[in-house]
Amino acid sequence: MISNEFNVFLAFVLIGIIISFIFDFFRILRCVYKTPDFITILEDVAFWLISGIILLLGIFVLNDGNIRAYLFLGLFSGICVYIVFISKNIMKAGTKILNLFNKNVFNPIYRVINSIIQIFFNMIKHLIKLLKKIKNDFSIIKKSKNVKDL
Repeated sequence: MISNEFNVFLAFVLIGIIISFIFDFFRILRCVYKTPDFITILEDVAFWLISGIILLLGIFVLNDGNIRAYLFLGLFSGICVYIVFISKNIMKAGTKILNLFNKNVFNPIYRVINSIIQIFFNMIKHLIKLLKKIKNDFSIIKKSKNVKDL
């Protein structure tokens, strides 16, 4: 019985580490992308939903739905281990990776899309000028016909 409880305790240490990693994932996103408050709220809700699902699954699958103090002690221990030993390195590496990804993938795509949009707006601008010219030409023709009709 005690060996089973110890295994469940270790599993909850791992769950604490996983939940902390997910938390850092959202922190990395916030560091790299400056998001509006509404998006931040959605990210927070997503984090708590994911964390809650992981925690509940752990309780039901690993401990048959029995809530014991050692589960939360293991969870808290995993979070502490992650924060003290892992979090700083994950934040640095994740931020660098996401910045490199932005630089090499998103920025070129953004430039291409921006160029296409500029071409589209220039075409619309020229089309409007052409339509105005045609309108002016028709009004001149109409005026000249009205003058001839007199």
